[in-house]
Amino acid sequence: MKKIFITFFIFCSTLFADDHIKIKDRHAIDDLISIYSHTWDSKDPEGWAGLFIDEGIWENSFAGKVGRTLKSNKERFEFAKELQESFRQKGVTTRHHQTNTLLTLKEDGEIHGETVFSVIWQYIDDPLPKLMHSGVYRDHYVKTDRGWKFRVREVRFDHKLFEGQEKLVPDLSLLKARTHAEHRKLGGRAPYFSHYKKGGMEFVFIAARHEPRVGSPTHSLIKEVIEGFEPKCVITEGLRSEDGYSPEGLIRDARRREKSGNLPEPLYAALLCSENDIPFIGGEPMPVATTEALRKVTEDDTDILGYLVVRHLGQVRREQPGAEIDKKVERLIPRMIEQFELETALTLDQFKGWYKETTGMEFSAENLRRADIAPIAIKNPKLLKRMGIAAMMAREKHLISFEAKMLLEHRRVLVIYGSGHLVYESEVLEDMLGAPIRKGDEW
Repeated sequence: MKKIFITFFIFCSTLFADDHIKIKDRHAIDDLISIYSHTWDSKDPEGWAGLFIDEGIWENSFAGKVGRTLKSNKERFEFAKELQESFRQKGVTTRHHQTNTLLTLKEDGEIHGETVFSVIWQYIDDPLPKLMHSGVYRDHYVKTDRGWKFRVREVRFDHKLFEGQEKLVPDLSLLKARTHAEHRKLGGRAPYFSHYKKGGMEFVFIAARHEPRVGSPTHSLIKEVIEGFEPKCVITEGLRSEDGYSPEGLIRDARRREKSGNLPEPLYAALLCSENDIPFIGGEPMPVATTEALRKVTEDDTDILGYLVVRHLGQVRREQPGAEIDKKVERLIPRMIEQFELETALTLDQFKGWYKETTGMEFSAENLRRADIAPIAIKNPKLLKRMGIAAMMAREKHLISFEAKMLLEHRRVLVIYGSGHLVYESEVLEDMLGAPIRKGDEW
């Protein structure tokens, strides 16, 4: 009996809240509000725009200042399509939560509503979502022959407009493989840096030359920029974004290797960041993103495995020139299979056979030529070269999107990557941030 009474009381409370609004209309408007969230979060611009009557108004404001007004479903569709595509490219999932809706029947018979909202963003490589927005929707609803629609939806954000946020969207269509001539034209003699500024944000990209010796020109430039630029966040090569900020294991490894004088620039940067209380984070995508990109080049995971081993051996030769190459291959094969989720297997002899068949050369340290896999655009590239370009494009798409995200969050960001990455990114960065305010090899 008590349960029945409580249920009856709740039901009657809804009726008594405004006994002029029919229950079925309340439910239909509640559905309209819910569908608004679902169509936006599922990146359905047509469905989202269709929730309004064509002459309806959608308008946002930030801390009382009107931002954007959309006066037709065509405008709303184009707006949603563009913004949702930018989220898709950046790997952002949005979730709109709407609560505490109050409906009011006006004297003219129109129903108005007010709903509290919060919006979270989840980047694909982040372990946790982040609250991005809060505010109130103020709505006017109208009943049509196709059900209830929005006549007006005012999106009143509690916060000010994030400076530069709407424009800080990288145009990934500008990414493309670059020729040697383009590298010479767009790049410089590494190491060097490019310094960008937009509004209250500053971004520095160190185009490094990979050299593990402490005291090298690259190491010196990194130290100069960290001390002079004072970044709020540093993005380093070779570390996955998913691993989060300032992983302790990497710092311990850097301290251990510092004594030997052999300290690749990502570890050196991590050490300096640790000493200066600057958070650092990797700019690499999840391995599966690379696997998916490579599977668009070849359907054979054996080719992918072979390429990944060859690519990694270049780093081994650079950082451990005395390493026994065959033993390295034997250790790399199972590691690459697991890390990149490949459906294949190779013995050392099978790998050597694959290498000879693919390159026409016997496998040896001397025959490992960087040019075979370097992501440089040429006419009629062979398999290894095509895979090198595909892997580079996957990395750049993630890195550029991640740079934009970090720049919005930290405002002063330093990136330390090989010089080829800046050549790939230069056109995208200039489109997003403007031309560099300066470039040089000394801070």
